[in-house]
Amino acid sequence: MNTFISRLLVFTLCLTPVTLIVTSRPTWAETESIETTLQQLTEQAKIQTEQGQSQQAINTWQQVLDMAQQHNKKNLQAFALVGLGLNYHELQQPSTALDYYQQALPMAQQSGDRRVVGAALNNMGASYQSLGQYQEALTYYQRALPITQQVDKPADMAKTLNNIGEVYSLTGKVSTALQYYQEALYIAQKASDPILEQEIRHNIAQVGN
Repeated sequence: MNTFISRLLVFTLCLTPVTLIVTSRPTWAETESIETTLQQLTEQAKIQTEQGQSQQAINTWQQVLDMAQQHNKKNLQAFALVGLGLNYHELQQPSTALDYYQQALPMAQQSGDRRVVGAALNNMGASYQSLGQYQEALTYYQRALPITQQVDKPADMAKTLNNIGEVYSLTGKVSTALQYYQEALYIAQKASDPILEQEIRHNIAQVGN
C-alpha cells in the first residue's frame, strides 16, 4: 500500500526582534545584523526544504540552529530542529528525524509556539509510522490534533487527520480510516489545498487494496 504521510513544517515563523542574551550587550546595529542573518538563513532553509534539497537544507538549518543557540532564541531553535528532522526523514532516516523532533518538542512547549508544538508532535508520529511502530504513531498524531485545531490552521489539521487515517488503514481498521480520511478531505477542500486534497483522495482509493 503506497500512502502519503503528511509531515508539517511551519513556514510562518515570525522572526521579531527580541532581547539577545550574549556575554556582552550588542549594539543596535549588531542586533539588526543578527536578525537579518537569521531571517535570510531561515528563508534559504525553507526554500531548500520545499524544493527537496535535503542535504543543503540540513546544512542551512544547522546554521540557523547554531545561531539560535548562541543567542538563546528557544522558538527558533525548536523551529530549526523540526526543519532538520523533516529533511532527515526525506533522506529515509526516520530514527534520526525522531531525535530532532524529540529535542524540538520541549523547546516549542517552553516558548509557547503551538504551531511548532503541533508540527513536532505530528512529525514524531510520521517517524514512528515509518518505523512501523503504529501505536506510537497514533499516540503522537492524536496529541497533535487538538493543537492544530487550537491554532486554527486547517491544512495542518487535515494533514494530521490524514495521518491518523493512514495508521488505521495500515492496521486493518478500514471503516475508521475512511472516517478520518473523509474529515481530512473536507477540511483540505475548505483550506483550498489541492495538493493535500489529491494526496488524501489517493489514500482513500488505496483503502482495502
